[in-house]
Amino acid sequence: MPKQKKRATQELESLIPKIKNEELRLEDLLGDARARASGIVRDAETQAAARIEAARNALPGILQAERTARRAALVQKAEDAARMESERTRSVEQSARAAMEKTVAFIVSLVWPGARPNPPQPRTTAAKVAP
Repeated sequence: MPKQKKRATQELESLIPKIKNEELRLEDLLGDARARASGIVRDAETQAAARIEAARNALPGILQAERTARRAALVQKAEDAARMESERTRSVEQSARAAMEKTVAFIVSLVWPGARPNPPQPRTTAAKVAP
């Protein structure tokens, strides 16, 4: 048994430097990975800051474009409403002119009885009943 212990001890002693070397190599790899990760984080933060700044700079233009579009829509809506109101006003004026002409003709016929071109017919409100 003493030979086996000696052999196991020798094997362990020969593995210790290999393990230490491997640990050092892994620590170096870990340091490199941390450095790369740190660089990636810095780059990401830099890009994020640049994008935030670009968005801040673009925001007034975007808001102005939105305001312009909304204003154009409101102007169009107001123009449509004004056009419809103008047509309605024109229609009311034409109806008023026609009614005024009939009214003037009736008044003239009352003042000058001989000038009775078409006297207005009185309205009857009684309902007609069929026999």
